[in-house]
Amino acid sequence: MFLGGAVKAKILFLFLSLFILNACSARKVVVKVKNKPVVSAAYKSKTILSPKKKIAVTTFENNTRFGKRRLGQNISDILITELSKTGRFIVLERSRVDDIMSQVALSQAGITSGNLEQVELLDTDYIITGAVSKYAVSTVGNSNLFTQSKTQKASVAVDVRIIDVRTGEVLLAESGAGMAQKEFSRVLGMGSSGGYDESLEADAFRAAVVQLMENIVRTLDQRPWSCNVVKLSGNKLYLDAGKKSNLALGTGLTVYQLGEKITDLSGKLIGYEEENLGTVRVERYIGENGSVAVYEGAQPLALPLVCRLSP
Repeated sequence: MFLGGAVKAKILFLFLSLFILNACSARKVVVKVKNKPVVSAAYKSKTILSPKKKIAVTTFENNTRFGKRRLGQNISDILITELSKTGRFIVLERSRVDDIMSQVALSQAGITSGNLEQVELLDTDYIITGAVSKYAVSTVGNSNLFTQSKTQKASVAVDVRIIDVRTGEVLLAESGAGMAQKEFSRVLGMGSSGGYDESLEADAFRAAVVQLMENIVRTLDQRPWSCNVVKLSGNKLYLDAGKKSNLALGTGLTVYQLGEKITDLSGKLIGYEEENLGTVRVERYIGENGSVAVYEGAQPLALPLVCRLSP
């Protein structure tokens, strides 16, 4: 049975129409996170059970051949955003952290080797630092008589360290990886193509940070909260934590007298001798970042002192 010319024309028209419609809707974005962590109930909870800890995030080093300083800045900014979204931390602005570290000529190597006196200028409990260890982009394409396709992919790996400012101890050393890809298709010259999409870089970095966040939050949550006594006036202690730190009025704190430094055989600081002097109770705030606590004990007080949440 032979088809007439009109029927053949209709079939050809329908065939071409299907290809053109497919081409116009062929663009799609796929973001993949490798080994995405299971987020715990405590991490997702909006109820913050303890005062917020202070964190400084440095600009990460770039150990790859690409992007120069930009890659380190990008991963640091994404990490700051994710930490801030948890509501659990006071995160210092990266520009401020970089300025102070530049002024005192302090490097990441200096921090991890125990050079802590200058780090105290940051007014933070913990420093998060690290490096971009892998950055790779690729474009793979296929073409035949009717279709052309192209897949752009960005893969990154990030190393992170959390350092206790008071002791120089590395609390966490972790690596995270992320990948993002985007696919383009063209049929009979129709559809989307385009150059490299820079948003892939951000998507890949965010995927790497998501992989790291669970361990970062868990590590910091396990550390006891503390604040410094910056001034004494009779039985009143002026603290460097307050409303912004989520330190509630009426909270009971244990105050400790700091004694001599304790170092290991290499001279690296381990901690300080401490004497429990009793309890103080937060009475009122001073602005957003300070508070006044009243001492409920009888022993004489002298700086340096630190306060921690009472058991």
